[in-house]
Amino acid sequence: MHHAPTPPRRHLLRLATVLPATLALGACARLFGPRTVVITREELLSKLGKRFPTTRRLLNLLDVQAGLPELTLQPQDNRVLAAVPLQARDLLMGQAYTGKVAMSFGLRYEPQDLSVRLSQVRVEDIQLSGLPAAARHQLTRLGAWLAEDRLEDQVIHQFKPEDLRTADRMGYEVSGLRVTDTGLAIDLQPRR
Repeated sequence: MHHAPTPPRRHLLRLATVLPATLALGACARLFGPRTVVITREELLSKLGKRFPTTRRLLNLLDVQAGLPELTLQPQDNRVLAAVPLQARDLLMGQAYTGKVAMSFGLRYEPQDLSVRLSQVRVEDIQLSGLPAAARHQLTRLGAWLAEDRLEDQVIHQFKPEDLRTADRMGYEVSGLRVTDTGLAIDLQPRR
């Protein structure tokens, strides 16, 4: 004669079947260790390039066009340097000027919308050959506009929800961003 398991025993049997599967999923992330998603320098430039070229008129004196930036990766500072070529035309005299503005930025992960964004954008240097001293102040304003309006907090990568759901199911979470010699590394670590 076979007796049905008692309630405490039935609970133990259920736990014995569910627990190994749960432990196996959690151990999977620890077994395989950290993972990294890479955005190459070229992909980063392509994403930034969507904002350029752009033109701005300053105090009805200068029309300034900012071209496609050139990127220099700075892993030692965990930043990216963007050198943006400038072309300006004096609206009163018709004089043309060329130069560049150099800006650097860090990167941050925004969990609310699963995005990687530019952060702490700052102007490093502004050069425009032959520009009169009176217009140099305006050029500084242009650099600030480029940094704050065109780049600060801009999304450069958007994860699809299913990308991170898969990582989440496997026991991973975004743990950090690093600028490397070849691009941007997004680190995924096993959840603790």
